[in-house]
Amino acid sequence: MPREETQYEGKAGDSPAPTIETALSAAVLLLATPVEEHAEDEAERAAAAALAIPHTSRTVAVATITDRLLTRIAGLAVGIERIPVCRRGVSGVGALAKWQMLTANGPAADPLGNWSYMRELAHVTRDMVRVLREHRATEQPKAFVGRIDRPPLAPGTG
Repeated sequence: MPREETQYEGKAGDSPAPTIETALSAAVLLLATPVEEHAEDEAERAAAAALAIPHTSRTVAVATITDRLLTRIAGLAVGIERIPVCRRGVSGVGALAKWQMLTANGPAADPLGNWSYMRELAHVTRDMVRVLREHRATEQPKAFVGRIDRPPLAPGTG
């Protein structure tokens, strides 16, 4: 893949500062993982809060947590959609399908419809977080392979 090069078009008297090209992919990955983990932790907390709300709660509390879950799930769904289909697994495909079904149908019209909808969103949130964490665990390179009777073996060595 060819690299883009920026040409400096100087004017008389200008002295451009020297530039250094750096591959940012490794640095971005180091920053992205903690950000993703934080978002997943926030989604899990929202799901736990939703599952703790009794069915007798006020409508405002249910609506607030539902809105929070919808926001979190939208971000998690983007993460799962970026996983190649062949590596999403049954859980990833199922979580996305359930999310699409919930957004298409919305809450039921019965008295517990909003509360039940919120709980379904909480379960989908937990499923999505699990899928993303499992994918990250399988995709991250392992630092060393432990061996009982010998020193650890670095990955990629005999």
